[in-house]
This record gives sequence, C-alpha cells and structure tokens, in this order.
Amino acid sequence: MSAEADTSPQADAAPPPTAGELLRNAREALGASTDAIAQQLKLAPRQVQALEDNDFAQLPGRTFVRGFLRNYARLVRLDPDLVLSSLPEGNAPSLDRPALSPTTRVMGELPAEAQGKPSNARWAIPLALVAIVAIAAAYQFARPLVEQGRAVFAQRPAPATLPAPEPAAPAPAVAESAPAPEVVTAAPSPVVEPPAAAAAGDAPVVFVFRGTSWIEVKDARGQVVLSTMGYPGATHAVGGALPLEVVLGNAEAVTVTVRGAPFDTTAYIRQNVAKFTVK
Repeated sequence: MSAEADTSPQADAAPPPTAGELLRNAREALGASTDAIAQQLKLAPRQVQALEDNDFAQLPGRTFVRGFLRNYARLVRLDPDLVLSSLPEGNAPSLDRPALSPTTRVMGELPAEAQGKPSNARWAIPLALVAIVAIAAAYQFARPLVEQGRAVFAQRPAPATLPAPEPAAPAPAVAESAPAPEVVTAAPSPVVEPPAAAAAGDAPVVFVFRGTSWIEVKDARGQVVLSTMGYPGATHAVGGALPLEVVLGNAEAVTVTVRGAPFDTTAYIRQNVAKFTVK
C-alpha cells in the first residue's frame, strides 16, 4: 500500500517572516544603508545588523530589544505591533539575560570596614529646612524694629519753609544792537558712492522629496553637513564649502535643484542610489 503525499495547507504554507526580515525588507525598499539607519536610531551599525539577523544575544536584553524594534519599525514606516508579534514566543534564550554560571572558587565577603560610608547628601534637606526656619525667625524678629524706626521718622517735625526771593529788577535795554552774526556757508560734502556689491555666493543645493528617501551630504573638508531621512513634501537646502559629495537613496523620488537650475540625477543612479558631486 503506497503512502500518500501530505497535501495539507500546513505543509505548503511558508513560515512567516521574522522581525529582522521585516525590517531588512523595508530598509532595502527605501534604499537606505545600515549605517544611515544606525545614525538615525543613535545605535551602532553592528546593533542594527543584529536586529536584522535576529541575533538578540548581541543586544542588552528583552526590554531594550523591544524598544529598538519599535523605533526601527517607525523609522521605516512599519507597524511596530506587527514587528513585535514576529518575535520568538516564550522565554527565548536570545532575548533573556545571559545565565550566570557558578564559579568554582568561593569569593570571601568584603570586610565591614570596606563597605561604603553613608553619603552626606542625606543631611542636605534637613539643613536646608533649618536654614529656612532661621531666616523666617530673623525676619519676624527684625520686623518690629523696622516699623518702630518708620514711626519715629514720621513724628519728626517738617523743615521750615524759607520765603521765596524777590525777583531782580530788569536790566536796562541797550540801545546799540548787537552785530549780526557772520553766516558761514559750509562746503557741500562730497558724495561717496557705495562700493560695488560683493559677488553673490553660490546658491545652496535644494532637495524636494516626493517620496520617502534618505540623504547624506559632505563638504570639501569631509564633514557631514546633512544626514537625514526625507518624507513626502519635505524640503532641505544645503550649503557649504565646495565641492559637495551627495549620496541620495531612492533618488527617483527626489527633485534636485543646484543654484536655481534643475539637476538631472538619472545618469548617477545605481540600484536606486545616486552619488554625485556639486562643484
């Protein structure tokens, strides 16, 4: 009697993608590198690679791994709950803390004198309260003295008012009129022409994002002047010391303008990533 082949749906169904596979597929669809993702998430590139490889033993623990996965999923526009549901169920060894193996040597206890002494910080709050109470008591004690001084000052007699002096007699008019002042006409000041305007600097490079993409721009000194993810509707203007080295992911979804003129990136696109230099 021949054995029949198992044609049930369970045998034909492919296993669902893991959390790392979901993240890697979404990153590659955007044309982003692991270095660009690591810079946006403030992680090391090896940690991003560990997330995509489901190698959670290289990461600090379950709580941190779930947080990393949530942030990664939001960055590449995935549902965080969908990614977390693809994690291994139960107490997976790669998501738990590493087990501590017993040592063969017995470690002696530290002597009592070696234990840390209590910090003086615990006395800071009581001392502050005592100081506040002392200041309040001093104010209440000095207040009657101040009020008494004000009362004594108010009882002092007002100073006597001296009579106003009589106005002096007007001086006799002088018959002889004073000579007219000499009018001096000032020479017109020379007209100073403003210096010619300095040549306008190069206009910045402008990137307009029609879709989700990423960008990295370095100036002539090799310093990164822009590194970010761009989403539909976003606009970034970049300037700096020329030449500028530009790497643009998902380049077909980005419009580039150099010094006000459209710049065609088609000739520089390889695998949907454009690399070009603005001089």
